[in-house]
Amino acid sequence: MSWRLVAEEDWQDTADQRSTRVLLTLVALAILLAGYIYPITFPPGERAAVTTGTFTTYATGWLTTLVPLVGVLLGYSAVVGERESGSLLLSLSLPISREDVVLGKYASRTGLLGATIVGTMAIAGFLVVYPYGTLDLLPFLGFVVLTVLYGAIWTGIGLASSLLVSTKRRALVLAVTVFFLLVIVWDTVVGALALALRASDLIGDELPDPLQFVVGLEPGRLFTRITTGLFDPSASIDGAWYLSEWVAIPIFLCWLVVPLGLSYLRFSGVDLS
Repeated sequence: MSWRLVAEEDWQDTADQRSTRVLLTLVALAILLAGYIYPITFPPGERAAVTTGTFTTYATGWLTTLVPLVGVLLGYSAVVGERESGSLLLSLSLPISREDVVLGKYASRTGLLGATIVGTMAIAGFLVVYPYGTLDLLPFLGFVVLTVLYGAIWTGIGLASSLLVSTKRRALVLAVTVFFLLVIVWDTVVGALALALRASDLIGDELPDPLQFVVGLEPGRLFTRITTGLFDPSASIDGAWYLSEWVAIPIFLCWLVVPLGLSYLRFSGVDLS
C-alpha cells in the first residue's frame, strides 16, 4: 500500500502548485465553454435536437489538443524532479519501491486531471440540457470515462518521459516533442500525404482503408473514432471492419499501458545515483 502514501503526498504537493491550477483551469474552461456554446450553435427552432449524446463529438474538437498538452505537462516532472534533486534516493531508502513511486505519481496526476474532467463535464452536461436539450445519460457517461482515459494516456506519456531521462529539461523536451509530433504535426503530415497521393492519381477523395488504419493509430484519432462510433447517435463510421470503434478500443488501451510500461522497465534497472 506504499503507493497510496506516495499518491496522497504527491496529490497535495502537485495540487498546491500554481502551474497545476493554471493547467487544470484551462481544461475546465474548455469543457465549460464547449457545453455553453454547443446548444447555441443550433437555430432557436432546432435546439430541441440538442442532446448530451451529440455533444460528445462536438466536445472532442475542444479536447484533442488541450488534454494531451495538459497531460504531458502534469506528468513530465513527476519523477525526474525528485531524481534531479536527490530526494528520490531518500524516498527509496524507506520501505517504498520504484514501482510504488511510479504508480503513486501516476495515480495522483491522472487523478487530478480526471477529477477536473469529471466535475466540469457534469456542469457542461447541465449547460447542454438546460433549458431545451435532452440528457442522453449512458453515452454521456461513457464519453466522460473515455475522456478521463484519454487524459491518463497523455499523463502517462509525460510520466514516461520523466522515467527515461535524468533532468527535468530533457524530460520536458522529450514530452513536448512527443506531443508536437503526435498532436500538432500528425494531421499536417497526413494531409500532405493525401495531397501527394491525389496529385499522383493514386487515390480518390479519401485515403485507402489500410492507410487510414495506420494514420488512425494516433491517440487523438482513436479517441475521436471511439466517440463517434459509440456515443454520438447522429454519427457513424464508414469503411473496413478494422476502422471500427471496436478495433480502436484495444489500441487505445495499449496507449494507456505500453509507453509507461516500457519506460518503467528501463527505469527499474537504471542507476539513480
